[in-house]
Amino acid sequence: RELPLADKNKRWQCKWPRRRPPPASLSTALVTRRFLFLDAGKEHYPAYHPQRYSMEGSTQELRQTLSTPPPNWQPPPGPSPPNPITVLHASLEHIRDTGDERYLFLRTFLEVLNNHGFLTNNVEATPLSGEEEQLLFHCATGLRHVVLFRWESFQPSFRSCIREFLLAVGLGKRGGNAAIGGSVANHHLPRTVTMACLSCASSFWKRGWTEPHTSNIADDPSSPLQKDDQQSYVESLITNLLPDMQRFHAAEETQELFGYLSSLLASPFDPQSAQQVNLQQCQYTAAMAASFLSLLVGEFTGGNSSARYNLPIEFHRTCHQLFESGSDDVAVSVNSKKSGLDAALHLSMTSLSSLVGYILNTTTSNSSATKDESLVELGSCIINVTCDVLSWDFGAGASKWDISSGCSSKNNPGALLRPPQRWREVLINPAMMGAMINVYSAVRVGRISFSGDSQGLMGKRGRMAHLLRQLLLQLSSISGKIFADEKERGAYAGFLLDGCLNVLESILNEQQQHGELTDGSAASDLASVEIIDLVTILSRLTTNFRIKILSELPSFARYLTALCTLGKWLLASNVDECQRVEGDIESLEGMDWRNDAVAQILQCSDAMADDSWLVSGLGGQDAANTSQALALMLAPLYGAYCKSRVCMSSLEEHFMAREGAELDEIREEISAYGLEEEMNSAASLGRLDVFASLMALSTMFQQCVPRLMSLFEDAGTSGEITPEIAALLEEARMLILCAGHLLTDDCVGETPAIPESVIHSCKPGRGADGDSCTASIASLIEMLKSVAEAQATKVASYPEDPRLSPLLAKALLWFFRRWGPAYILPSSDEYRENTGGILSAYSKPETAQPTVSFSTTLCLLYFCHWPQEKEVQDESTSLLLALAKKGAFVRNLMVNSRSFETIAALHSVCASLRHNACPREIAAAMSAVGGDLSIDVVRGYQRLPYADRARVLTCLVVACSEMDNEKANAMLNGCLEALEIFFSKLVQALRTEQVSSKDLNVQESAALSVSLYGGVVLASEMSEPERIPHFIAPVLPHLSGLMTFWADDLSICEGLLKLFRDYAEQYIAMLTRDQSISLLAASTSLLKNYSDHHCKNRVVHKRSEAVEEDFEEEQQYSDVMSAIQLLIHLGTMDFTILCNTAARSSKGLETSQITDVIFFGIQQILPLMTQGLLQFPTLCQHYFSLVGFMVETYPEKLCALPFDLFKALLDSLLFGMSHSDPLVSKSSLQGLASLAREHLKTGLLATHLLTKEDIFDNCASRLIQEVVFQPIIWDRLEPAGMALLPLAAIDVQRFIALVNAISQQLRCDVKRRRLHAAFEKLIEPDMLAKVAVEGREGRIVRVRFKVVFIAFVHDVQSFLIMK
Repeated sequence: RELPLADKNKRWQCKWPRRRPPPASLSTALVTRRFLFLDAGKEHYPAYHPQRYSMEGSTQELRQTLSTPPPNWQPPPGPSPPNPITVLHASLEHIRDTGDERYLFLRTFLEVLNNHGFLTNNVEATPLSGEEEQLLFHCATGLRHVVLFRWESFQPSFRSCIREFLLAVGLGKRGGNAAIGGSVANHHLPRTVTMACLSCASSFWKRGWTEPHTSNIADDPSSPLQKDDQQSYVESLITNLLPDMQRFHAAEETQELFGYLSSLLASPFDPQSAQQVNLQQCQYTAAMAASFLSLLVGEFTGGNSSARYNLPIEFHRTCHQLFESGSDDVAVSVNSKKSGLDAALHLSMTSLSSLVGYILNTTTSNSSATKDESLVELGSCIINVTCDVLSWDFGAGASKWDISSGCSSKNNPGALLRPPQRWREVLINPAMMGAMINVYSAVRVGRISFSGDSQGLMGKRGRMAHLLRQLLLQLSSISGKIFADEKERGAYAGFLLDGCLNVLESILNEQQQHGELTDGSAASDLASVEIIDLVTILSRLTTNFRIKILSELPSFARYLTALCTLGKWLLASNVDECQRVEGDIESLEGMDWRNDAVAQILQCSDAMADDSWLVSGLGGQDAANTSQALALMLAPLYGAYCKSRVCMSSLEEHFMAREGAELDEIREEISAYGLEEEMNSAASLGRLDVFASLMALSTMFQQCVPRLMSLFEDAGTSGEITPEIAALLEEARMLILCAGHLLTDDCVGETPAIPESVIHSCKPGRGADGDSCTASIASLIEMLKSVAEAQATKVASYPEDPRLSPLLAKALLWFFRRWGPAYILPSSDEYRENTGGILSAYSKPETAQPTVSFSTTLCLLYFCHWPQEKEVQDESTSLLLALAKKGAFVRNLMVNSRSFETIAALHSVCASLRHNACPREIAAAMSAVGGDLSIDVVRGYQRLPYADRARVLTCLVVACSEMDNEKANAMLNGCLEALEIFFSKLVQALRTEQVSSKDLNVQESAALSVSLYGGVVLASEMSEPERIPHFIAPVLPHLSGLMTFWADDLSICEGLLKLFRDYAEQYIAMLTRDQSISLLAASTSLLKNYSDHHCKNRVVHKRSEAVEEDFEEEQQYSDVMSAIQLLIHLGTMDFTILCNTAARSSKGLETSQITDVIFFGIQQILPLMTQGLLQFPTLCQHYFSLVGFMVETYPEKLCALPFDLFKALLDSLLFGMSHSDPLVSKSSLQGLASLAREHLKTGLLATHLLTKEDIFDNCASRLIQEVVFQPIIWDRLEPAGMALLPLAAIDVQRFIALVNAISQQLRCDVKRRRLHAAFEKLIEPDMLAKVAVEGREGRIVRVRFKVVFIAFVHDVQSFLIMK
């Protein structure tokens, strides 16, 4: 409770006369004893004890307070009493929130420090206990919170006194300058306490950075802040306890601060200063000064560790700007004329230069400054603050405090640095960089230096070396106008590159001379971090300076050689370690860091190989020479990578088969994703020299394939899968993956093409090398075909043999799916400038036909003999579809294939065969189709899941779609007629009640027909796709009619919804008028039957919060999503216009008829769309896409909904406007704006307003407080403004009242006035009057409002969002 200022002065009484501080001559102990606080409100305490509030008893008082639950505190529910830790934190929070009126934090801090001798130099300090250390930490952080949140209630002199006291304590300063002998560590506070003090001091410095400094502000009668005797007394007490602490004059305090820090940082390197005091004490103080400077920079940057100030964002933004650039405006800050950031850079770089010079000058053959632990610790602190300064985010747009940037962290460590040109002289300094690299060589913990260092010293040297590498990484990231020209950039990059290579080569030499380090040891840990940091620096140099500059450097060859040598060593180490643990990946030591280092090396090679200067061919002879260097020096790493990756996977599979371990599906999925990315990068490396890479793979295949073929030959004999067999199959699979990534690209959504590097390597102009490369590819393809054929043939005879691998089959099908469409009959349009070589290997029908026939035969065997292997079937159908989409020539080759004819015949036979069809039905179907199909083949194809049969039908329709091929037309007609006949018989039987819908066989037949029609619908990539609507349109009413029989069967309902959704999505642009009307009518019937059985009384729950279960749970509502998507497609404008078109024979449909269907569907789905279901991201996106579109297009329909449904719709829009997904929020806000505009124009919501008059008030209030005033506004700024404008225009007086109500929630009068002023600028009467106006005038109003709204949001958020 805040008391009037006069009452506050009465509340606290002091033993000293008022306005008379204690005499300076009194001893500290006496002052401590006389520090008595008397409470006038004795009714709160049972008795008066003079010593109760003295400094000596403050610690005990604080402990007692923290152990007592605060007033009105509600403990956590449960039978057991509250945890003491919970009570402590609750009490601590209570003291902080109430302002610590008894100064418990400060008093306890003073008492503990004084009792342990940390405030005087003539008393040896005693160490703190763990409990006291924790207590002091909470006192420091609590004091920071109290002072920052109640800044204005403290006198300026008191604030500066506390700030300087905490700085002195953090720096290790005491009551005198005389040094105390002995170990420094025994005479300083624990690091947690000192860093808390320094952090608190840095926060106070930032808080006062923008304030005008007047020394007599408390004595000014016009000032609202009168002199507080209690604060004056505490200030005098602190001054007596620590009389020698550094004080700063208000007018020039920032300049004095940096000067003071400069003197502290320079003193350890000044021989005269070092002789006057204890050198270790001097080094410790300098280290703490560097730590304070780092914390100060962090406070202005706005890092995650920065304090909370309870101030608006504009304060932090102003501080950031002033610290970065300074200001001559006295009204802003009299102490910010110069850039604090520049001063920090100058200070850190000067200290770094002194450190580097000191280490290099004092390091000899007999002694080394790097063995001085205090100096090493100081060096780490100096380097750390330098890194922090270089990490500064320049400009308001880069700062965390720019609320429109969406930046929530300090800065992205992977981003390039663009320092200002004024830093050029400091940063572009080759001599300084050279000295730093020399210091790094002296500091790094190598094999030789490690043997003579203690564990503590080694750890500190390792930390300093790591910080130096981080600094070099930042220097490697510098870009922009700070460089004068490209020549200077090259020289700068060369300097850094040479330094890194020197260290890297020394590591490799140590490894060759002394062998491998023991994994898990301290030296190994330091070496692993060092290697990762160095390759990261090399990767950053490659990304930043590009290969064009790097290739001109003398050390470029060294760079490539070092990358290759290091990569081979790391890969070989992984293999050796994996062999040691016999494939137990979980027990591998050091695999993670080696994989990280290899990934960085692959990233380097990827960046160089894919550089536009090389790929575009514009580099001329220089680029050609660079490509040769890459192929010669770096490409050999590819063979080592493949060998290592294959060997480790084989060993792991051997171990898992031996141990009988079960696969973790989630882990395997993550591993497969990581492997895909890794192999893509490795493929770029291998394509630097395609021929050499093929030779490496060919050698490994030659070792693997004979053993694999021998295994296949033994299939059918009794035998189990042994660890050796499992390892062999995994080895073959990994080799296939390597070959696939090397020779092909993933061309999803693109025309498959042969990689440029492969074409270039196989060019006839390259002579023997080009021919050899083409021959190697052809040989590899034939080898893989022989392997695939051998396994598939054995699968046909012995499908149950466990030694035949579905994973290997999947890998082979995957390879041919990527390879076939790119290499078979390559289009001349895609390769105009290239001919011959690999382009001509499969460019003719006679050379392409065998491969196409092989692919179709392979798929046929798997269809018939492994029908239940889902992954194999997925890849088989994907292979056929990829070939069919290649073009007319490949389609004709597929039709000419005997195996493809067999697949078409199998479909025609099995189109009417359920899974449980009896032998009589199978025989009848075979006789009806004819041909020479065997019963075993038919039974195998019949066992295919209906979804897989549908995908096969899709492939057949696409492949047989060439109009000028009579054979293809006959096959297509046969496939479609088989389905049509089967379905017409089913419909006729149901209509005439010859069969019962409750018969399971009939139900299976319906499910089969729906799946097959779905397969036909998905064949939109066929030639002349208009034929599909001609086939589908007549059966749509019958398909929709199935719902009358199986409306309660969710699986059939979902299949029908997906069928109609896919049909509308794929063909709505090519439907004729009659086909469109037919689709609408069938969809109407479908949705009505579906809603009657699956929307009403259906309860939706979101049960799981686990990410991995979200997708599975969402699939349970895929029928809802299909219905929503169908409604979206039906609502498209093209479809509506087409249905409106009248023909000679009949009238068109009114738009209202279409929208009635859509809004009927929305009405049925609305009750389902609870917040639980809206948590599913895909469902949520589709729902709001539908609702947003329909509200924006047909708002009058939604306004006419019954109130309950309208309220449900409005609630979902209000939920969506603050959704994390920008698309969802945009759709919701657009829908809200459309409703408001419609009411402005027509007043259609008047009826609903009679039921609930505050509908729009609630919308506007939630929009303002949940969106406009929140940080999420910036990715939905324009739709939020366009929604607020009509809401304000509906009833201006009510909106003004709403703004007044919102402003009353603000406690600060200044903020209330600023908010009113901002709204007055935003809401202009002439703008509101024209909100509903159409045409150019309305657009002008909206454009004006958009500009004003952006300024409004910037303004209000700058003082409303607190940090």
